[in-house]
Amino acid sequence: MIKLKNIPSAKEDLDRYEVENNFQSWSYQPAQSPPRVVSAKGVRFTTEDGRERLDFSSCFVSHNIGHQDPRVVEAICEQARTLTSFAPSMSTRPRALLAKMIAEITPGDLSRSFISLGGAEANEAAIKIAHQYSGRRKIITRFRTYHGGTTTPMTLSAGDARSWAQVPGGTDQIRVPQPYCYRCMFGRSYPSCDLQCVKYVDEVIELEGGGDTVAAIIFEPVTGANGIIVPPKEYFPELRQVCDKWGVLMIADEVMTGFGRTGRWFAMDHWEVVPDIMTMAKGMTCGYLPLGATVVRKHIGDHFKDHFFSHGATYAGHALGCATALAVIPVYEADGLVEKSAELGAYLLEKAMELKETHPSVGDVRGLGLFVGLELVKNKETREPLTPVNAKILPGSNPKLEVAKKLGEMGMMAMAANPVNVIALAPPLIVTKDEIDEGVAIMDKALEAADAYTA
Repeated sequence: MIKLKNIPSAKEDLDRYEVENNFQSWSYQPAQSPPRVVSAKGVRFTTEDGRERLDFSSCFVSHNIGHQDPRVVEAICEQARTLTSFAPSMSTRPRALLAKMIAEITPGDLSRSFISLGGAEANEAAIKIAHQYSGRRKIITRFRTYHGGTTTPMTLSAGDARSWAQVPGGTDQIRVPQPYCYRCMFGRSYPSCDLQCVKYVDEVIELEGGGDTVAAIIFEPVTGANGIIVPPKEYFPELRQVCDKWGVLMIADEVMTGFGRTGRWFAMDHWEVVPDIMTMAKGMTCGYLPLGATVVRKHIGDHFKDHFFSHGATYAGHALGCATALAVIPVYEADGLVEKSAELGAYLLEKAMELKETHPSVGDVRGLGLFVGLELVKNKETREPLTPVNAKILPGSNPKLEVAKKLGEMGMMAMAANPVNVIALAPPLIVTKDEIDEGVAIMDKALEAADAYTA
């Protein structure tokens, strides 16, 4: 047995530990260690071989303010010297201040938060709150969605290949189509479709027992890992009307889209629709420390004044995590990052559209703010997908992952390992036009790997 203080740390040892002692997420366990990151700054990171690379994924859409912002690092150190954490039954200054700050920036009367450690936990809390508030069990979720890796959120991640091996549990689910105009499940075209996807939700609620049985609908305002799907402008206002008609709660999963990613503080701000429950994580602390939150409207919060709130966690309201968020969130305002996301997002979308014109493998380009997706196809006319939905979980070659590999070889990381045919470009909100040009130029060359599979 190796004594703890004597565990060797040479490169070859670290490589072996990664392969033999660590689980790699969402993958067949690799025979070789992945590149090891040793440092990061701004929109770039450096691997152990000394190569500097461009981060166009924001580490899976979390590091919105960039890497290693000294203001945040110093705030973490200052809080750590005073109090790292305490039992959630007691109050701390960072938790109280953060709860108020969230209430100030979220839309409408969203005002009471349960602060957890990440997006999956935030969505878990949202479902429990919906159940407890409404007294109903059924939750509507949409195909092509992802809400987190724990049991209940994964059960709600309908049409995501990552959910197929999971044991269903935590909620009674009803699945409905996305407002996915490029691949409409109803075979219609916007705007002549008359938003059949919303009318379908209305009918499903009625057939499932209406307001007597259906508690809520959960959705990503702009679908993230499953395709950067942006709904038509009428979608959420009309969905709000359907929910109000039946007394069904709207749960907006803003884990990816929150905190300026789409060019507004929260994606729901684009449609001026206030959900009943909103979840957030990633951009709240930008990955500097894990944190998530579930925030509810005033009437839902008031309900629990005389009804027992049946949820909790040891690290709920973690003081060091809350202090991190208190340092991160003001950066968005001080540096004008929400406005910058809107401005440079339009520029990124324009440059991505140019790739559609020059590459036969790019069937569609869509996005909102600095959240842009390129959907890859074998044939633009037929819209045949480049890879099947289950390609990610099958052994062997995957044409889209060849694009990801090419990006890595050329010094850039994009969100290309997701389980669909969409490569997401989501750089930190501090990105410059020159860096966008640099990233798009790399993508231009990498797409040649996908073009080779087109007909």
